Amino acid sequence: MRRSIATLGLAALLAVPAMAQTPAPRQQTPARPGAAAAGASTLDQVKARGQLLCGVNGVLPGFSSPDPQGVMRGFEADFCRAIAAAVLGDPARVRFLPMATPEAGLDALAGRQIDLLMRNTTVTLSRDAARPVTAGPVLFYDGMGFLVPRSLGISSPRQLGTRTICWAGAEGVQGTAADNLAGFAQRHSINWTVRRYDTQALVVAALQAGECHAFAADSAALSARRVTDFQDPNRWTVLPEIISGEPLAPWTRANDELWHDTVFWAAQALIQAEYLGLTSQNLTQNLTSSDWLVRRLLGTESDIGRAFGLPNSWAARMIGAVGNYGEMFERNLGRGSIIGMDRGLNDQWTRGGLLYGMPLR
Repeated sequence: MRRSIATLGLAALLAVPAMAQTPAPRQQTPARPGAAAAGASTLDQVKARGQLLCGVNGVLPGFSSPDPQGVMRGFEADFCRAIAAAVLGDPARVRFLPMATPEAGLDALAGRQIDLLMRNTTVTLSRDAARPVTAGPVLFYDGMGFLVPRSLGISSPRQLGTRTICWAGAEGVQGTAADNLAGFAQRHSINWTVRRYDTQALVVAALQAGECHAFAADSAALSARRVTDFQDPNRWTVLPEIISGEPLAPWTRANDELWHDTVFWAAQALIQAEYLGLTSQNLTQNLTSSDWLVRRLLGTESDIGRAFGLPNSWAARMIGAVGNYGEMFERNLGRGSIIGMDRGLNDQWTRGGLLYGMPLR
């Protein structure tokens, strides 16, 4: 009987449409030029459209890339689906829009071509200040690393000496790989040659042809490319040392507090769900959990949706659709994927990582 009640309860929770509750609208702060206008929150626009427009990388396995059937898969894609589940009650109501570079994604966001940028985009001062956009919570902690041939027999970038280091990206963008490489070389008196290419694929080709001795990029991206872009991944290795901090976060438009908070607390809910041991597999049985923290997160004993104009089941919808943070990581990047990354900094604080979910109270 308890199981039957819980099952019916979950069905009821997940069936409530996102627009069922209509609390008093939250007061928006005055918008600066180009920002979302007061009273026109992206949240309302997404509800009215019935679809989330999510900017992603689109060509980076593990984060966002199409599977053989053309379905966008990856950690970033799953977060977009989580937001759609929370707001629209359906994780499939997402349109994925590939962004060639972080700057292109930020421009598209500022230009209102997308609702959310969930592309491996580092939070930096220059990016935050240059456009009417704002970073959300850090969802992935990364750093610039190096992919090298095992035949070099090295374990640190400081051993690359006078070799050629290659990277891909737009020229003249503040805070790019070139700046990281120049700063590291200066600090350690290294005289390597740095070469820029327009695309990641060109760097891979140059590396295989021997024109480059190392591929410099975010370490997680290199881990993904090692097993997807090279015929014999075992000939290549990603050095364990990173030379920069690259906190990756979702981005929203500035002066749209309601939408920013929706994205922020969605991320906290996914992190908290893992901390509490709440998964997509045990969601139903936990509707009647003896743990009040679990019941509050699932909305069976709280009013966690009112502030956003969402049903109290918004977090349950996300967990039911994509799982908790750990499930997303393991499925797309971790031991359950072809990439096989360790959690490292992207683990819960109780296991030595940096993930610490904010209390949903």
